[in-house]
Amino acid sequence: MRKSVIIQSRMSSSRFPGKMMSELRGVPLVRFVYERCMNSKEADIVAVATSNDMSDDRLYEYCHAEGIPVFRGSLANVLSRYVQAADCYGADCVCRVCGDSPFADTALIDTMFRMLQTEGIDYAAPVKDMCIAGLDSEVVRVGALKTALDNTTDNYDLEHVTPYVKRSPDKFKIKLLDVNLRPDELCGLALTVDYPGDLAICNRISALLGAGYGFQSQDILDALLYNKEILKMNRY
Repeated sequence: MRKSVIIQSRMSSSRFPGKMMSELRGVPLVRFVYERCMNSKEADIVAVATSNDMSDDRLYEYCHAEGIPVFRGSLANVLSRYVQAADCYGADCVCRVCGDSPFADTALIDTMFRMLQTEGIDYAAPVKDMCIAGLDSEVVRVGALKTALDNTTDNYDLEHVTPYVKRSPDKFKIKLLDVNLRPDELCGLALTVDYPGDLAICNRISALLGAGYGFQSQDILDALLYNKEILKMNRY
């Protein structure tokens, strides 16, 4: 089974335009997320999937120049973009990581990849209420994505990639993982970059983690619990 982490990225965010090229610890956010995902021990390839809209030319050109595998597909139909990117890289299953998640948990990614391989699962993700937004991801078989693409025209399904799979337990074997990635003290926290203020928070957290990208989620949680003033920063 060939496994791929595919990072969906675009520059046309309405809340934070151009965020994928905004800097986190001295590098563009897209680079930070890519290097973070490269810690996966199970992934055969890590790639960025952006759109073929001219608004994403700068993002594509940066990835291409930096040697980051990058695929271009539909801006609105992200499901088709994922299917085409998976086919491009010969993937049998993909982990979907959002480009606004610089702290995606790579140990969780590897656990889910192994589950798909050994348990015949079609789709795996953490239980939402047990994982801080931004640490989560989801892993799905490409065959399931192709079935979804063939059977839905709903714009929500096409934009968010996996809703058709998640609401079709009669067609797919789905498993949600109990994880411990949302301490009570941090229950209201999100670690996604939706606004410029989020990037400032992530820069503060990253500065506490030291150099490199090999930190674990527990390192992030510990940094936040011992530096609670970060939690008072304005996200917006």
